[in-house]
Amino acid sequence: MTIILALLYPIAIQIERGGLWRLLLPITVVALIVDLIANYTELALLTWDWPTVGEYTFSTRCKRLQYYPGWRGDFARFVRWYTNLFDPQGDHI
Repeated sequence: MTIILALLYPIAIQIERGGLWRLLLPITVVALIVDLIANYTELALLTWDWPTVGEYTFSTRCKRLQYYPGWRGDFARFVRWYTNLFDPQGDHI
């Protein structure tokens, strides 16, 4: 699921551009569903960290994890770099 999410994200986030980009809404909805499921299953096991209250998506959890020392923080900082790379505003996390 993580690979699917990584492939869908660059397309799905483009909806933030507005205009004709809103035609990508179905892909964005699928990506959001995959993100929600992966956040509570595969990504929770991968990071060995479970979402706290309000951390429905992995991006919101990375906002906390990026400050952790060690491999969890390294992984979250990589995810921050990847998501910010494709976000039209450049500041997803």
